[in-house]
Amino acid sequence: MESGRIDLCQDEIPTKWYNIQADMPVPLPPYLEVETGKEVRKLPETFSRTACQLEFADERWIEIPRDVLIAYIRCGRPTPLIRAHRLEKFLNTSARIYYKCEDLPPAGTFKTNTAIPQAYWAMKEGYNRTIFTGSVRTRTKFAHVFSAKLFNLIPTVFMARADCQRNLCQVFMLKNMFEADLVESPSTRTELGRKLLQENPNHPGSRESAQSEVEEEAKNNRDGVTVISSFLNHVLMTETIIGLETKRQLESIDEEPDALVGSVGGGSHFFGFIAAFLSKSLRKGMSNVKLLAVESETSCKLTGGAYDYARLSEPGMSSLLVKTYRLVWKTSPAPIRGLGIQTQTTAPLLSMLRHLGFIETRVYPKNEKDIVHAARTFLQTEGRLLAPESAYAVRATIDEALKAKRTQKKMVIVASVSGTAFLDFGEKTGYSNLT
Repeated sequence: MESGRIDLCQDEIPTKWYNIQADMPVPLPPYLEVETGKEVRKLPETFSRTACQLEFADERWIEIPRDVLIAYIRCGRPTPLIRAHRLEKFLNTSARIYYKCEDLPPAGTFKTNTAIPQAYWAMKEGYNRTIFTGSVRTRTKFAHVFSAKLFNLIPTVFMARADCQRNLCQVFMLKNMFEADLVESPSTRTELGRKLLQENPNHPGSRESAQSEVEEEAKNNRDGVTVISSFLNHVLMTETIIGLETKRQLESIDEEPDALVGSVGGGSHFFGFIAAFLSKSLRKGMSNVKLLAVESETSCKLTGGAYDYARLSEPGMSSLLVKTYRLVWKTSPAPIRGLGIQTQTTAPLLSMLRHLGFIETRVYPKNEKDIVHAARTFLQTEGRLLAPESAYAVRATIDEALKAKRTQKKMVIVASVSGTAFLDFGEKTGYSNLT
């Protein structure tokens, strides 16, 4: 029976992450101290020692700890590669379309790939907590909360007070179902929080205030470490399991990709998808696969940004400058549905690959009509309700397939779906009604 689903056995799961820094034709531009401009090869002490070591590692392959592999498998790895037969038929295209769906529990997101090892490192180094930020519009906080619980850690998550008040259901899930240490920002735990509350007792908080409080909390309380979900090298490395699995799955059916497509915000998902396919290409100086990074008009940093030193908007990174593509905003743009890709900067490693000419980009308008249409088409043909960010990748995949149709070109297009949404029939609210 030809189901179109390509699975790997559990014992075929990759046992090592790929560190692309070993194969880069030139070194990654160094990190610099903000105050002195001095080159540094270390992260702030608010990160785990392992994260700091892996950030600057030069070995090509990094062993995945056994406990992390077991956690990966329990969360559904290896994830399937699926042939989109119904989408192909709907488009009447000559292209063969595959997608790799990274809808890992508990929130249907690829971020679990990095949250698990970061929590494991914290546990092995003797910490009691992981400390991070969240908002009602992102899934990341649930990946970090769940991963902390896997290793018997306390997850401390700072969220803006206004976000907490807007979504009591998420607050209930975090505090009552996950038993997370949820802190409304600004809080009385930090000097910054107390100052903001003194100025305005009803301060609504913001993403920036929550990030600053995470940094201060981790710096002043050495029982916990900061964990993040994008931008930095050690995060991107843990996401390479996506592409390593995809490569094995394609090889098992004698397929070679002509195009790899993914959406880009901070860059960890797209990088994790494409890195394994670049190993040999980097040494040759060119790629024989089209690597298509999909962006929103509101945040097209790889397309329209400047490649220069800037700060990353991540807790713990305020003291460092990294070389990255950065889009200058005169005013913050209105939020889009695909909020996860609406960032001003992207990961230094991905930025460098773009600067060296290995990555192509595509930008879609801020009205997102084409994105919604792609999500609707994918739901009706493939039966998956995409996260809005993933709909950007599927939109570009559809456009590539229609281009192949016009030219009658036979090609293999592979999209990475970073996450899916789940239809909510009221079960979450039902839990919150319990006493």
